Amino acid sequence: MIRNNRPYTDENGRVDDKLITSRTDAEIHAVAVWIQKNIRHEKKVLDGRTSYGMKHILQHDTGIYLTNNEFKDAMLLAGFQPVNPNELNWRYKISLVRYINENHSPFFQWAVRTHDGDNSPLGDFVSDMKHSLDFPTLSEKTIIEWYLYRKDACDEAFKAFADLWEEFENA
Repeated sequence: MIRNNRPYTDENGRVDDKLITSRTDAEIHAVAVWIQKNIRHEKKVLDGRTSYGMKHILQHDTGIYLTNNEFKDAMLLAGFQPVNPNELNWRYKISLVRYINENHSPFFQWAVRTHDGDNSPLGDFVSDMKHSLDFPTLSEKTIIEWYLYRKDACDEAFKAFADLWEEFENA
C-alpha cells in the first residue's frame, strides 16, 4: 500500500516501512542508475517479474541488498507506479532491458554489432540475448549452450546460436 506517497507493507503483522532514502547517497545513486539503465515504461504489465524479483536482479548486478519496500520506494521515486499498490509484490507496466555496454563478452558485442535488428532467426536470437538479464558474460560456447539448456530453449534457438557461433569464430 501507499501511505503519504511512499510504500508501506504490513503483511500479517510484519511491517516493512524502510525507504530507499534512508540509504547512503552512494547506494541511492547506484540504485537510481540501475533503474534508469534497466527499466523502461511500457503499456503492458511485465509478466513474471514483481518488485520482489527485481530487487534480487538489482542485488545480483550491484551487490546492494534492498528490502522489497525499499525497492518499491526507489521505483516510485524513479517515476514507476505500481499496477495495484495494495499487492504485496508490486507489478509494473515496464520492460526490463539489458544495458548493452555492461556485457563485455566479445561474442555478445560481436553478435549485437552484426545482427541486431536483423529480420532472421539470428536477429531474433540476438534480440532475446540483449533482453535477457542473465545471459552469460563469458564467451565460451559450452557455457552459452548450458545456459540455453537451463532455459529450456527451443531447437530453433539452439540452431540460431550454433549458426551465430560458427559465424563468430570465422569473423
